[in-house]
Amino acid sequence: MEKITFQKREIQGKKSKKLYEEGFIPAVVYNSKGESRNIQITSSEAVKITKEATSTTILDADLDGKILKVLVKEIDVNPLTEQIRHIAFFEIDESKEMVFTIPFEIVGVSPAVKNNLGILVDVLNSIDVRCKLSALVPFIEIDVTKLEHPGQSISVNEINIPEGMALVNDELATATIVTITELQEEVIIEPEVVEGEEGEGVEGEEGEEGTNEGAEGQGESEEKEE
Repeated sequence: MEKITFQKREIQGKKSKKLYEEGFIPAVVYNSKGESRNIQITSSEAVKITKEATSTTILDADLDGKILKVLVKEIDVNPLTEQIRHIAFFEIDESKEMVFTIPFEIVGVSPAVKNNLGILVDVLNSIDVRCKLSALVPFIEIDVTKLEHPGQSISVNEINIPEGMALVNDELATATIVTITELQEEVIIEPEVVEGEEGEGVEGEEGEEGTNEGAEGQGESEEKEE
């Protein structure tokens, strides 16, 4: 997914239903100056974007013959029908720094996991950095092959941030990215069964029946004597 086509959009608001019927999805593209333009893209392109584009995917958008480099910032999907309702794009100024969300990608196998000593837990999936487009990378690799025992972890300040990038939030420098936790022993609790409860109930019922039979027999005896 590298190139898409933006078309100017005249239809807005509640009238957008007509766009869906014609095979288009309403969208908007804005920039760092606060400017925005209403656009539309084909439904097929919109579906492809939702499946392939990430927070660092740079798209070349053709708008009236001018190529814009854009990022997908927000996709609005109907939770019931899964219909794509709207997409927001951000135009990148290649000469200026901007904030990007860079995902982490786990590489390798932790010896602790391989030897069934613990479980690898992802604590932080991505991080915000400030850089120019030329320094942007699609992801940052996290090598977990050195995690040999439960309790070991990898923090942000232990990885190599690509050149040209700077953390947006310095407080995240000590944040944990991944950690190894101990395996939890599964305990199965079986319900307690009190012996004799059902048998007592049955015996009681039988006893009551026997008492009734005795009473009936006594009545018949009294009638004969008369």
